[in-house]
Amino acid sequence: MAANPNSANKANASKPAEPGENASATVAGSGRPRSKKDQIVQAAIKVFLENGYAGTSMNRVAAEAGVIKATIYSHFKDKEELFAAIIEAVTFKRMEADTPEFEQHLHSLQPDEFVSLLTEKFRILSQSQEYRALLRVVIGESERFPELATLYVKTVILKGMELASGYFAKHKELKVNNPLATAHICCGSLVAWMIWQENLGGKNFKPLEFDDVVIALKEFVDAKVAQDKDNN
Repeated sequence: MAANPNSANKANASKPAEPGENASATVAGSGRPRSKKDQIVQAAIKVFLENGYAGTSMNRVAAEAGVIKATIYSHFKDKEELFAAIIEAVTFKRMEADTPEFEQHLHSLQPDEFVSLLTEKFRILSQSQEYRALLRVVIGESERFPELATLYVKTVILKGMELASGYFAKHKELKVNNPLATAHICCGSLVAWMIWQENLGGKNFKPLEFDDVVIALKEFVDAKVAQDKDNN
């Protein structure tokens, strides 16, 4: 008697996922299936930021992600590479600043528009508990695990400096002598604000509003533009 193909299809459809695997994960708020890699990264964010780098094992991440450990290693060669993916997800991907199109758009802006976009993207990070937790992990454990500092510098700081310094280098009308140093002033002022106001609790003793830093930064850039116009 010939086998019923519909029965076989039903059997396959009802076949349980691999032990330890969660096949029903979706992208939050979208209803779209989340890729296994994204599923692992999201689970890793939770585990790493709750337990720190030293306190996190691949077994813990696998349990949180609902996969077997071998699945993690099919996407990430080791713990360090997984942590690098976390850094990328919590920073530039969250700001939607990880595409060539973003860089092209950035370079097309006028100076005041550039500062507005830069500060608005950083505002997104400053309001993220995950980003603040990430900074605590990187800074707190970088002495024991210097590779964390290296990962953060390569993934976030150098990328941010390249974007900002690239803007100042391209806009010759600003007559910036040192694009990297100017980028440091712009980006560094925002990072420093978050560390001492939010991470270290400086707002409890000497509160400084983020918007006040933005205003001062715009005044700095506007003064530079005005000076260049006067010189011309």
